[in-house]
Amino acid sequence: MTEAFPTLFSPVTLGAVTLRNRIAMAPLTRQMAHADGTPTDEMAAYYARRARGGLGLIISEGTYEQDAYQSRAYLSQPGIANAAHVAGWKKVCDAVHDNGAKIVIQLMHGGRVCDPRTLGGEPGVSASATQSGGWTLYTDNDYEKTIRGISGDWPKVTFPPARELTVAELHAVADGFAEGAKRAVEAGADGVEVHGANGYLIWQFITPKTNLRTDDFGGSPENNVRFARLVGEKVRAAIGPDKLMILRLSQDGVDDFMGAWPGGTTYAEAVGKALADSAYDALHWASFNWQDNRDPNDATPMPVVLKRASGKPVITNGGVAEGAQAEAALTDGSDMVALGRPLFAHPDWPYIVRSGAAYPWLDFDRKYVIQPPLDFGLAYPMGLVDPEWPQP
Repeated sequence: MTEAFPTLFSPVTLGAVTLRNRIAMAPLTRQMAHADGTPTDEMAAYYARRARGGLGLIISEGTYEQDAYQSRAYLSQPGIANAAHVAGWKKVCDAVHDNGAKIVIQLMHGGRVCDPRTLGGEPGVSASATQSGGWTLYTDNDYEKTIRGISGDWPKVTFPPARELTVAELHAVADGFAEGAKRAVEAGADGVEVHGANGYLIWQFITPKTNLRTDDFGGSPENNVRFARLVGEKVRAAIGPDKLMILRLSQDGVDDFMGAWPGGTTYAEAVGKALADSAYDALHWASFNWQDNRDPNDATPMPVVLKRASGKPVITNGGVAEGAQAEAALTDGSDMVALGRPLFAHPDWPYIVRSGAAYPWLDFDRKYVIQPPLDFGLAYPMGLVDPEWPQP
């Protein structure tokens, strides 16, 4: 029998880490941590369930790496800033490994889009003194209020003005990423992903409209990427050569869903070249549709541009929900695909896709966390796997 999607289910090596297949779980904001940022047993069950579904790699939700410099982005966000956080993440990492997958913890600093309720009365920090026109997660419409069973006032919580980080502070923030990475490895993670996408601090440096600096950390694609490179150098020194380190990139952000880089693929090419000799093992492109690069003059997908320019392996995220779509992204040159929303509802996505069986995929809805495979009934987190399915 011809195997369905042979590339998707072939092993891949990123840096010094070999993964059993080319399917990653994209970082998904869950807000399941304790109020102090300590991971919960529910988080361990959630990640273990998806590892058990056959993933090669899990990229955790965004995790704040230190308490200083207003790093924490939102309420109930997990941290990796202290010993209690390490102990909580150790349960998660052990559970993932027990189910055959690898895991990297995504290190994130919110920058100018930190929920003001996490800032302790201080301003947020950013590449430049700017203010986001957006608002915090899940305070945007009555639909969210209804599905979360909230009554009473439902305020839209907006972001305050942010101040510009000094060069000395940039180095201190980068040191914080390195310290968080060291703690992530202590917790048992196979590496880390540095969050340079989706509107958060490093994105605010890479994106010209939020980086108005005139020093070495702004003013050109190469300078805009300099902070991401600095973070990578410090993280690599902290975790050594044998742990995986990924940099996530995007054009859009949580407060700029249709964001596009000026110059489109030309800017992406410059970013890729600037990262070619960086400490990162791989780049992770995040978008709503990886084939739509938002450049009216050049239709080359951004993952293709970044891989050619950097020479680094690329993980592609966005617009992949079916096996054929995943295989197409790999055929186009990506080294892995990362899925988000499909794994909320279908933790056994790899098994289902590899089987080649027709399956009634659910349309995404935030109300869904899981739907057990083959209608076995409510099985979360100890979901049932059909023993006839081929192993991923």
